[in-house]
Amino acid sequence: MKKILFIIFQVLIGIVLIGKISNWFLNYSDETNQILNTVMFTLIGIAYLAGGFIWDKKLTTIIFLICGIYLVSVNFIGDFGLKSIIKIICILTPLLIARFSPEENDEKELAEN
Repeated sequence: MKKILFIIFQVLIGIVLIGKISNWFLNYSDETNQILNTVMFTLIGIAYLAGGFIWDKKLTTIIFLICGIYLVSVNFIGDFGLKSIIKIICILTPLLIARFSPEENDEKELAEN
């Protein structure tokens, strides 16, 4: 079941990516761009929600879950001043955490030495 959901998720991300790239050449209407953006941020939020449960550290899990919830819910909230800035922060924070967090195998090897 997980494998099927993951494949569906990858297909949806691929469709959104193709839609965003084809927008450069076909110049879609503002409504179509809004739908693509909504789906894109919702999929990123769902990925962060799912990714939040694989971390062992509680703080990292909470950060992933908060960012995922914000990215999913912000699509259905009206515009406000800090919306885009918070969106950027919520996209970058989990990426930076995942990039710079030490792997467990490295920690075990250092402890053995």
